[in-house]
Amino acid sequence: MLRIGIIGTGAVACYLAHQCKQQGCQVFLLSSRGTRHQAQPISQIQLIDETKPEQAASQDLGSIVVDEHLTDYSAFLAKEFDQLYVCSKTVSNPHICQQLSRHKHWLRGPVILFQNGFATERPFIDEALDVTIIRGVLNFSVTQHGKQKLKLRFLKTSYLGVPEQTEERAEADILAALDLLNRAGIPFEGCTDIEHKAFAKNTLNAAASVCGLVRSGVETAMRNSSSRTVIQAIIDECTAIGEKAGYIGDSENFRRQSMGYLMSIPDFKSSLVLDILHGKETEADTLLASFIRLSQHVGIAVPNLDFVYRYFDFYNTYITQSYITQSYTFTDMTLVEGDA
Repeated sequence: MLRIGIIGTGAVACYLAHQCKQQGCQVFLLSSRGTRHQAQPISQIQLIDETKPEQAASQDLGSIVVDEHLTDYSAFLAKEFDQLYVCSKTVSNPHICQQLSRHKHWLRGPVILFQNGFATERPFIDEALDVTIIRGVLNFSVTQHGKQKLKLRFLKTSYLGVPEQTEERAEADILAALDLLNRAGIPFEGCTDIEHKAFAKNTLNAAASVCGLVRSGVETAMRNSSSRTVIQAIIDECTAIGEKAGYIGDSENFRRQSMGYLMSIPDFKSSLVLDILHGKETEADTLLASFIRLSQHVGIAVPNLDFVYRYFDFYNTYITQSYITQSYTFTDMTLVEGDA
């Protein structure tokens, strides 16, 4: 029986926990910041499929009991997991990196990082942990309703691989992790140009998320000359940093891919965009700070990100107006005890 550790208590973490339990694994959750925001620990997760046509009844995919929900890193990592997953926006937060490094003697299996933002701690994690690091970039939409209901839709998971120096040693770890993810119902694709795609997706995701750019919003913005200038400014900033950092060889090709990526962003109801709109505390500042820190690290002046705020009202108005008219299907997860 595989023993699975999951850092994070959000939609992705709970979905993974549910599916891993269905595969017969032991599953332990850890609140990523080491403090629990839930009123009660999460002990049970129920998954309901609401992607059927409106007239069809929702399908109850069953509930599972989490083996334990902890808040202390030492007690959590002492479980000596076969596989450890980091499913949190705070993967870019040095706190997780420091805790994993401090307790790395407990790490016996691979560490799988699911990133949905821009993480500057990548070199630190790779150097500090003598274990296989497997990276994935998640592309999903999630909304939260009330205290105990989360809706989640996976769109694609890009598998980014491991540090080159550990590739041979890590083959068995990679195959085992990808096998579990496949059985757990989390889709993924291989990325051959790892550095380029990781940089492009994460950087653009950070910039676009902070701006509140979404597929329908970008399409509308492209018909407005001022907004086109904003979008081009994002791409120019990313290209300049990427060239300096050595991630981008063909800048024109990168610009074309970037425009295509921005035009395909489906996160209309992403938690980050909604939280920004509603003025809640989010990872937006972390993403923005990461973007700026990287630019300074490779010798570029602080990026001119004034456009993020200068044109925010446009996106705010457009997204707010479109919120009622857009229709998407999600998988609905109800957390029976506690809320994530």
